[in-house]
Amino acid sequence: MKTRNLIAVAILLLTGSLAADLSAQETLKALVKKCENMENVNISVVRNKNKETREMQRAIINISFNNNQALAGEFIAAFEKDKEMADQEIENKSNGKTTTIFYRFGNVTYSFSQGNDGSASISVIEKYEKEEMKTVN
Repeated sequence: MKTRNLIAVAILLLTGSLAADLSAQETLKALVKKCENMENVNISVVRNKNKETREMQRAIINISFNNNQALAGEFIAAFEKDKEMADQEIENKSNGKTTTIFYRFGNVTYSFSQGNDGSASISVIEKYEKEEMKTVN
């Protein structure tokens, strides 16, 4: 009976942690998606696939824009909202203004930088792993 309860608890904990990983960067993901249809926002996407299996290995999205402080503010707020779930955080400020942010959520990284000239850029890098390559420690 105790073994069955321990297994059930372990499954619940594992399921909960996987769900947290999936929703960790939801605000940032939604904002990136919103940028896809905005005017005066430049987006480039690079996808790397395995030559033999044609499976996705990595996707890189670069977003850039100029003189859109409202959008830059939305990104800073999205980073702040998703901050608690990040595995790694790097933030830099200069003269009280956020200049760069870098967050890692498992296999996905988000970076944000803005210049003094009103330009801003966001990069999203997602690495895909095969299920059999993943190990549980």
